[in-house]
Amino acid sequence: MSKRKKKIGRFGWTVISTIVVIIIGAFIFFFQLFDLNFQSVLGGESDGKSQSKKELTEEKVQEIEEIQNTVGKEHKDIGQYISETHTFYNNTTGYGGISNLDWDKQMSKAEEVIKFIEQQSDSVKNKTLMADLKDIKKLAKSVIDQQETKDVRQLHRHFHDLDIALNSYNGYDKIWNVTKTLEAQN
Repeated sequence: MSKRKKKIGRFGWTVISTIVVIIIGAFIFFFQLFDLNFQSVLGGESDGKSQSKKELTEEKVQEIEEIQNTVGKEHKDIGQYISETHTFYNNTTGYGGISNLDWDKQMSKAEEVIKFIEQQSDSVKNKTLMADLKDIKKLAKSVIDQQETKDVRQLHRHFHDLDIALNSYNGYDKIWNVTKTLEAQN
């Protein structure tokens, strides 16, 4: 008696192909839903500038505290606005929200940001903070004009870093190093 080879056949290959397509589709859906890329999943950063809280040196922590005690105390009104706006971006872009932005809310907030910066620009004493506010204003104008997700992400990162610099914001695990006020010394 000879052993017969079992063939999968047309039906078997159809089932296998369907399962593979479903798995690939699920991965694509997941990565799109949470705006992920393979580098971020594997622990790498695509921008190369950010630092995790664990990577901060004692000197950098002291520098952040010094900024909070000087620039932060001199600009409490701006710090309060930064904190409130950072909370807005946490709520509207965090946990996958960046993939499904409400552009009306984003443009309305961008207009508000521009007005606030224009109102406060005369009272800003710190040159690096003023430079950061100008950068934020440019990004906010770009959000209104172009409605690009990358600009909203950058705005969020600016407010995140400034919230750390001005308000002793401790709910962070990363510094994005996008502001001049809170430049990292690697």
